[in-house]
Amino acid sequence: MNTKLRTVGTIDALREQLFKRSIAIKTVAPLADAQRLFSGIASVESWTSEEPGSYLLTVEDPAVAAPEVTRALVGAGADVLSVGESLHSLEDVYLELIAEDSGDAA
Repeated sequence: MNTKLRTVGTIDALREQLFKRSIAIKTVAPLADAQRLFSGIASVESWTSEEPGSYLLTVEDPAVAAPEVTRALVGAGADVLSVGESLHSLEDVYLELIAEDSGDAA
């Protein structure tokens, strides 16, 4: 059993330290040209889609990006089911810390 103290902080502070901030989007149908839509929004740094109609956008500040993204989606005629900040769980934080520690030992 390894009992090494890895870090100390609130869950929000650890999330901010370990992960980029992102917005999760769900639409009824896949976007016709997601690349064009998302690349036209200044606050979107990058994006991925793991399944049709589901998108994860990396942003600097979700409070600024979410309204811009929502307006762009509606303007493109998308039927939006949800737009919200994607938060990593405490388990995600723990696993990331363990992975970082394992990487340091290698």
